[in-house]
Amino acid sequence: MLNKFYVHQYRCLQNFEISLKDQHSALLLGRNGAGKSSFFDAVEVLQRIGRGETQMNTLICETDFAFGETHKPIHLEVSVTLQNRTYEYVLEVELPEKFKQPRVKRESLAVDGQSNFHREEGKVQLGKNTEFTLDWHHVGLPLISTSNNDAPIAHFRAWLSRIIVLAPSPRGFQRASKQETPFLNRAAGNTLDWVRHQLAAYPALYTRIAEFMALRMPDFANFKFESTGKDEKELIFKFRDEGFNSLELNFSQLSDGEKIYFLTAAVLSAITNEESVLCLWDEPDNFVSLPELSHFIIACRKAFENNTVQSQLFMSSHNPRTINEFSEHNTFLVTRLSHLSPSRLERVADKLYLSPTFVEAYENGELD
Repeated sequence: MLNKFYVHQYRCLQNFEISLKDQHSALLLGRNGAGKSSFFDAVEVLQRIGRGETQMNTLICETDFAFGETHKPIHLEVSVTLQNRTYEYVLEVELPEKFKQPRVKRESLAVDGQSNFHREEGKVQLGKNTEFTLDWHHVGLPLISTSNNDAPIAHFRAWLSRIIVLAPSPRGFQRASKQETPFLNRAAGNTLDWVRHQLAAYPALYTRIAEFMALRMPDFANFKFESTGKDEKELIFKFRDEGFNSLELNFSQLSDGEKIYFLTAAVLSAITNEESVLCLWDEPDNFVSLPELSHFIIACRKAFENNTVQSQLFMSSHNPRTINEFSEHNTFLVTRLSHLSPSRLERVADKLYLSPTFVEAYENGELD
């Protein structure tokens, strides 16, 4: 479970800290340009590190340094509780004068307050007795080998790799699956590949996905993957009316909203597995109709609130109906005076306003 995420000197985020300790779901509000996407991007940097990306210039570029101040290092810090142990990871990235690409200034991982590894520039101290050097232009966390998957570094890397950052674009979803993949990309274009992998690893997810789809689409009967080539598989949905007439449609024939329902069903099913998942979802309400929206958001929140593996959901939205399904205590507001100013983060519960509800206060601009 994510306790704290701190970002400094990354784009418009300076001394930007969000605490989600003991919260299974939360909402991020903010006007366009306030810094929501930058926050999601910063989390995605850590996700990509967990998935094995090491080269600094593919993770951080010159324009990521806040307000062009490349002489000031970017600082990312995350605190996570996994199986009753606290992991604290720090990464500092610098771009010295006359250097063409960023490099690691400092990197460390501590578990329950004890250093697991510590790095200053290229010199790494692993445990108490092991020292070695790394290329300054590569992140160390993915490169340090472990003897088993229960080692603290492996455990933390796995948690980072499972982070889901979503801003789905249904029109870009693949028409058929050509492979299995353990990771869902941000635009969710590889949804079918990811679902195939999930079902192969956890066959019980089929029932959970089908149950969610049946609640959203009453004529839904079942779904299946059918081979259409050597490695290619097409996802087929079967619908049935009260007169037992049936119709089969492939995934590409579903509406944008129905594709989002299927993606949501798969995500909510995946968080019931054995390991905790942090999911950041940018405007999940974009393709959901108004009559269904409240039930949809409640279903998402309940799934994360009731899961037993400490998974968390962090949404962003501009929709009043979505905002209404959260309270002041788990809603955060990010504001920014201008493009020359850093983003500011506050919990709505700490804000004063005159309107009867915080939703009305947000619409009226009082919270800014």
